[in-house]
Amino acid sequence: MSTNFSVFVVEDDEFYSEVLEYHLSLNPDISVTKFSNAKDFLNNLDKNPDAVTLDYSLPDMSGEVVLKKIQEYNSEIPVVMISGQEDIKTAITLLKEGAYDYIVKDEGY
Repeated sequence: MSTNFSVFVVEDDEFYSEVLEYHLSLNPDISVTKFSNAKDFLNNLDKNPDAVTLDYSLPDMSGEVVLKKIQEYNSEIPVVMISGQEDIKTAITLLKEGAYDYIVKDEGY
């Protein structure tokens, strides 16, 4: 019997979202739920994902604001920020604000 580990992927780039879903789904114990905007994700936060991958640039809200909302809801949910920005100051700020990790999106994906 496998334990399902729930990951919410919050990513507005459809192709990148599919790539994340594919790689995470290679582990049969991980279930992936995708969201393309902050509003839909936040409306489902009460489903208590085990982890979140969060795009820094979403169409309706910045990833930084969404991270704060996740922290307010449950600071125990690990959030991996994913961004096309390689700005080290942004990464440090997000990590200080509670992000579990910060990954720079490879624009050549």
